[in-house]
Amino acid sequence: MLNRLRYKIITLFLLCPLVAKTGYPALDVFTSSIHLSMAGAGYLYSSPVSVKNNPSSVFKRSFSASLIKYPASISAQSAGLQFDFKNGGGSISLHNISYGTFQGYDEDAQLTGIYGSSDTWLRTSYRRKILLAPIYYGVSSSLYSSNYNSHKVRLITFALGLHIKLSQYGTVLGVSAHNFGKQFEGAKVDFLPQATFSISKKLTHLPLTLYSDLISYSQAKKLDLFIGSDFKINKNINIRVGSSTRKVSHNTNKDLMSSLLGASGMGFGYKSENIFIHYGFFMHGTTAFVQGLEIGTDI
Repeated sequence: MLNRLRYKIITLFLLCPLVAKTGYPALDVFTSSIHLSMAGAGYLYSSPVSVKNNPSSVFKRSFSASLIKYPASISAQSAGLQFDFKNGGGSISLHNISYGTFQGYDEDAQLTGIYGSSDTWLRTSYRRKILLAPIYYGVSSSLYSSNYNSHKVRLITFALGLHIKLSQYGTVLGVSAHNFGKQFEGAKVDFLPQATFSISKKLTHLPLTLYSDLISYSQAKKLDLFIGSDFKINKNINIRVGSSTRKVSHNTNKDLMSSLLGASGMGFGYKSENIFIHYGFFMHGTTAFVQGLEIGTDI
């Protein structure tokens, strides 16, 4: 029923890092368990299925698929490929958020049939190095198609990114702009553009990479800081953790444990010679859990 669909969409709003004013959650959801485990940090870490990254991020040729499970039986499925392309690198990924199946009724409370509700989008990106300088630029586009019974939404969004690699310091500095575009059909969507300032630092004496991302939302006039870490236990195992300043806004004062762990994530990854598996989870301030699994391979 329509009320059930509204409940599920509202549930996803509450669990997403950013809530669009008109309720279009597909603009800002987790699609990679790696970024999920770092609580939204890691825009300079590239995964074939992640939509939370700087389009200029350097990557290895790889393929991966992921499944993210939200409460209320909401799930997000993704599959993506990263490859070399015209002196640079390209990527393509397909994503879907399923809200489940519902029974439709007319004004006379007569059953009209069963329908499914979902958001689906195709994302493509390209990045390239600027001549011989350690500077990279990138651009990505996402074409969205959403169906909620008889209600449809069609739009396209773009993202731009730039980063500089300071190899002697093990540091990468990046800036990117996200969520601006054009709508073609459906109820008006507020894109809520955002600017992201990112830094990653690989420590010299520890097998640890730190990620920090500061996001500024143009219309909301607010800032959020995300911090994550990627700790390499050995050549096969990684542990990732993260949190953000949303810990304050997510705090429901339910109990001490919820206050400490709210808006935080953790994950574990295993990589063999060519195949990797990563499991991660994110805990909202309400103690609701989002879980994700990502499997991929180098190509």
